Amino acid sequence: MRFEQLPTDLQQWIRDAVNNGHPADSIVSTLVTAGHQPAIAEAIQQHLQALAESGQTVRPHSSAVVSQVSATQRTSDRDIQILFTLNAPRIVLFGSLLAPEECDALIEQSRGRLKPSTVVNGDSGSYDQHEARTSYGASFRRGENPLIQRIEQRIAELLSIPASHGEPIQVLNYAPGAQYKPHFDYFDPKHPGNEKILAMGGQRFASLVIYLNDVAAGGSTVFPEIGLDVLPRKGGALFFSYANPAGDLDPLSLHGGSPVVTGEKWIATKWLRLNEYTGPDR
Repeated sequence: MRFEQLPTDLQQWIRDAVNNGHPADSIVSTLVTAGHQPAIAEAIQQHLQALAESGQTVRPHSSAVVSQVSATQRTSDRDIQILFTLNAPRIVLFGSLLAPEECDALIEQSRGRLKPSTVVNGDSGSYDQHEARTSYGASFRRGENPLIQRIEQRIAELLSIPASHGEPIQVLNYAPGAQYKPHFDYFDPKHPGNEKILAMGGQRFASLVIYLNDVAAGGSTVFPEIGLDVLPRKGGALFFSYANPAGDLDPLSLHGGSPVVTGEKWIATKWLRLNEYTGPDR
């Protein structure tokens, strides 16, 4: 595979990663995890060789370091893989957070309660349907049944975050063509409608996206500001944070769900607050 044969946007992402000092093996690991072929390593080596032959140098990177991790984190009932980490923004890809049968059960429990997804209106604080988000969703009260209790406990142990700081688990279904255009999960305090949302437990500081099925084509989680694209893998989960206790927000956390091309996509989301969540369905 030649570097020039790669899509233009991918070429630029690789250039930026190299120029920021990311090691070649970390770049390859990230791209392979996101669904690219291992042969992409050859294209990256060609780019590095071209830089060396031209006499260009690569500046060392100071913060956003991608690392492939071969590690397992133990919770009280399950071993969970840590597949890769990114420092800025803070992103961790987990493998096997849920067992296949847990994924299937969560989907089945959701089918009868799906409703069109909404977004928070920053001006009014209401929950409105919007063309940017075309999924259907179902919400579960905290501890609603044994499956939800088990998943919430596992998440709390994995992330060392009290279950009381989590919003209710939402299961989302994306049909072919459905997507969620790039957006932020945090609530901008400059918008007056977010005041009452923030009063329900403070700012959101992190999200956990759990993939409940393998998607035949499309449906990846994209971070356009950093060129990261993660493909859904059943049972895996993507954690990313975007706010610190001081309320500083990270615009690099801009993310979205790309359109589903073939099949359908099922995910479960868990949004985490700085304080105990006191909103609806808690």
